[in-house]
Amino acid sequence: MATNSTVTEILEYILNRASRYELELVGEALRKRLERESGLGARLVDVENIARSMADGIKKQMSIGADSVHQMSRRLVADMIRKENPDISEAELQKLIDMFVSDRGAGRASAGGIPRDMLLTMITQFLDYSTGEMSEADKKQFPAGWYNKYWEAFPVDIQDLIRDYIHGRIGKNQFWKGIRESPAMMK
Repeated sequence: MATNSTVTEILEYILNRASRYELELVGEALRKRLERESGLGARLVDVENIARSMADGIKKQMSIGADSVHQMSRRLVADMIRKENPDISEAELQKLIDMFVSDRGAGRASAGGIPRDMLLTMITQFLDYSTGEMSEADKKQFPAGWYNKYWEAFPVDIQDLIRDYIHGRIGKNQFWKGIRESPAMMK
């Protein structure tokens, strides 16, 4: 049944993937709904309707989030390229961005199944955290243990590059060249 599937998907999301903020939103929504229902008499709470409404909201939120992540990835790559080569032409910049960040709908994934643009964002966030360049505000946006989950998600060759870069065995240019040539970043 489609309804049970929807409820199961919602519960799985809430139990395993929802952020603290999303859990607070769900709790508040349920509290308000229960208060409203209790004020209307002895009617039972329509859990399926609540679940369906929450699923629609989450789907909308996830769609917006994916677009935002994609745009953030493109801006992040552009900023890194401009930092390394301030005189780059706009056409060349776009070629490099397109090389590193897949089109939103292209579905190109790295060897580990992580889309390249997401992998690139994860690498950058991991490096910023590891080198002390991540702001305290940015740190607070990540759930507990994210650092270890990122590390475990990285392919071994990327882990090696990150380790070498953080320990000063390779420079920034060699690091990003290695990332670009990594099988995880290939089509």
